[in-house]
Amino acid sequence: MNTTLLVYVLGIYLAFRIAVCTVDTIFPLLLFLIPNLGILQISIGETSIPILNILMGIASLKVIAIYFFQKNQFGFYLVLGVFLFYEWSHVFYYDGLSVMLLLSWSAAVIYVYVYFYNSTQTYDHRKAVIYFIIGLIISTIYGILDFYQIYGTLLTNNATIRFKGGAGDPNYYAMYIMIALFTMLFLVNRASNTAIKFLYPLLLIFFTSFGVLSLSRMFLLVVSLLFMLLLLKVLLTLKKNRKIMKLLTFVVCLCLFPAVYFGSEFQAIFELLLSRFTDFADNPDLLTSNRNVLAETYSELMISNPFLALFGLGIQDYAGRSGIGLETHNILLEIFVVWGIVGFFIFVGFVLKMIKFVKRERAITRTSIICWLPFICMGISYMSINALSNESFFLLLLFAVKNIHVFDD
Repeated sequence: MNTTLLVYVLGIYLAFRIAVCTVDTIFPLLLFLIPNLGILQISIGETSIPILNILMGIASLKVIAIYFFQKNQFGFYLVLGVFLFYEWSHVFYYDGLSVMLLLSWSAAVIYVYVYFYNSTQTYDHRKAVIYFIIGLIISTIYGILDFYQIYGTLLTNNATIRFKGGAGDPNYYAMYIMIALFTMLFLVNRASNTAIKFLYPLLLIFFTSFGVLSLSRMFLLVVSLLFMLLLLKVLLTLKKNRKIMKLLTFVVCLCLFPAVYFGSEFQAIFELLLSRFTDFADNPDLLTSNRNVLAETYSELMISNPFLALFGLGIQDYAGRSGIGLETHNILLEIFVVWGIVGFFIFVGFVLKMIKFVKRERAITRTSIICWLPFICMGISYMSINALSNESFFLLLLFAVKNIHVFDD
């Protein structure tokens, strides 16, 4: 599907919108783009750049101009400065393209951190969730049309054909599905319109079905675990989470009839999903898609060089500069490789500062486990995909942390 012209037009339109709209409108617009990162890219020379990166550069300039000197919170901005300075200390290893990518990466970090601190009173989580869901629906529709054009059908028993929507990768698409499923619970708890209440079970089934079609082992494991955790929590706090319980009950009722009537088709799908695990049970390399081999290779590289183990390679093009050629596909290993032991503690401090910065009247320890589900699914998902070098990671981190802050309000 040729979407080049549409991408350029959309990029110009969104750049104008971000330049003129309010700061709190920018974040939902950026979230809207994330599920479509695989298609929303422009070519500069031989390099493809997501329009999200360019727009975040504009967004960072805007929040700096509006917010940076309004509040005197030295400690909060000190954490940001140390984090950025530490990564920029690796710039001497970078080529020209990597320096440009580092500028884009830094803009994303600055935007997320500055906006996060200054938006406690004005942030609209409902709007952010709705924009992200709409972006994911568009990504899914694009994926259906593209998949149908290539294969002629969505129903195939070939475990190598995986649905990826407009995300460009089935594992990232599956993670976006999970984030949408669990942030949608924020909307469910606040739903009052009958038609809207009926829409949420349909969306849950719709998203879960396409998450299954991604054939992501990570999705199958994580969504099963977190839905069991959600059900347990709802049953233990039924009075407080009655709307979520109604949602889950309605979803089960909606699924019972097709499960019985199309029993053989459901069995075939189940066997296909099971094959994602059993076909490679005797070969750990294939079961993990060689992630264990990558982990061993990177670990040997870091252990062999004490300086790298302490300070890392730097985040930009670390796969190429390491000589390994592939990224780590594991956020913990990625932190160790790009920033070393010292950088690991700096990054943890950066994230903890964001999580800790809540409204003073409600301690983080008093939040519900339900509001943590998007954050948990991101944490587990990023154990098998790349994280820190992607600007979208920081947007999703902000989204998940904001869900923790506002869910019980």
